[in-house]
Amino acid sequence: MNAANDIRYTVGQVADLFQVTVRTLYHWEQAGLLQPAERTWSNYRLYSEADCQRIQHILIYRATGMALADIKVLLDGNSSGIDHLIKQRETLVNQQHKLADMIAAIDILMENTVKKQPMTPDQIGEILGQANFAEYQQEAEEKYSGSADWKESEDRTKRWTTNEWTSVHAQFTAIDTKLAAAARDVVASDSSVAQGLVEEHRQVLSTFFPVTHAKYYILSRGYINDERFREYYDNQQEGLAQWLADAIAVNSQANGVDPAACIWE
Repeated sequence: MNAANDIRYTVGQVADLFQVTVRTLYHWEQAGLLQPAERTWSNYRLYSEADCQRIQHILIYRATGMALADIKVLLDGNSSGIDHLIKQRETLVNQQHKLADMIAAIDILMENTVKKQPMTPDQIGEILGQANFAEYQQEAEEKYSGSADWKESEDRTKRWTTNEWTSVHAQFTAIDTKLAAAARDVVASDSSVAQGLVEEHRQVLSTFFPVTHAKYYILSRGYINDERFREYYDNQQEGLAQWLADAIAVNSQANGVDPAACIWE
């Protein structure tokens, strides 16, 4: 009979114990975070008490929003982890500030709804979390005002109510959160998960005008070449702009786009 410290758990038992999915455990294994102590003769995973303690630490650090890659460095290294925690605290404080901005935007919406006043570009920018929205709007109008896509976007948005602007903001926030999590977890840009996310992102962008895969690829180059776009995404998760551009490149080529000959159509 095995001693207490020699107890082994199956993957199903570990999943039930920590309330995670078996798929999550496999993902951590692929990311190099977790390696089962043993395998049975039929190649089933068996986890030790030490493995379970490591899972506890992973869950604790994940609860702070820490990236899997950072957790691996922390658990495999000899440091106390204070530097990682300080960095993660700064990230959470930034998120706290964003939440405060969202609350302020809701207050504006409530006021305008009661007064039934049309929103100004500056107020729309506050709702979307973009302080320079009016400036960007003017810049975009000067550059694209004669295009069919600009006219389509204008025709759609000029009829939007405050509730519709709020709904659009919520959609962008939701997909941005998913994309940031994927980049944080180092999800492969050519994986089915990444491709599902970028397709969802393309559909959200199409709220304003039809975004074909060719247009999507061209837009994605701006995410890494325009500092404003790069800052927007990297402020949510370090490296997100490049991860997203890479995933979109895979998505576009899979849908017949030739990056070397891509045009806006």
